Amino acid sequence: MTISKMIITLKISNVNLNNGQPYEILVFSDEDLQEFLALGTVTKRKKQYVMIIHHRQITIECPILKLNDGSYQLIWPSFKLPHRPYPVFVYLFAATLYLSSNYSLRLTAQKVIKTFGLATFSHTNICRLLIKLYKALPYLIRYGAQITEAFGSIVSQVVKRKHWDEQKYKNAQQLNELICYAQQSPPEFGNWLANQYWQGTNSFII
Repeated sequence: MTISKMIITLKISNVNLNNGQPYEILVFSDEDLQEFLALGTVTKRKKQYVMIIHHRQITIECPILKLNDGSYQLIWPSFKLPHRPYPVFVYLFAATLYLSSNYSLRLTAQKVIKTFGLATFSHTNICRLLIKLYKALPYLIRYGAQITEAFGSIVSQVVKRKHWDEQKYKNAQQLNELICYAQQSPPEFGNWLANQYWQGTNSFII
């Protein structure tokens, strides 16, 4: 079976972070899958992906859709990133926390671990994800008005680093203005932004 592409959806974006069970399996409900039935048939086969959050292992079952033309597509939840153990909102939270504080990369990573109950979170993750987010900035700017409409207006100041030039500082301000909502409502904002970015670019935000 060859899967041609992924369909990203917000349908199961609300992960129950307060569930005390150490293991959980998340599945798409029949209601979640209803909108895809016009495209084809949901097969019995699924792909499983593991995610870690709040000291819990969450297994996500992603259905495979057989399209009317005979090809296959994978239905993918917006909060999951490929080849990464944590939800997208964890990474966005880390980025805006670093930009809006005087924390070092290592201290920021420690704060992320404590906030989301992670086993590990390397400070090098923040360096890499910031590079990717800066590259995505021209696309993210397009969502500024939509972000304000959906999540309101938030004032968040960037703490300028000594090694930044003026252009880097400006880019940091622009980026933080767009992702600072990840500190206020991490899951909802992160899932929404990941979906918007996918719809506009057919790529994952990070």
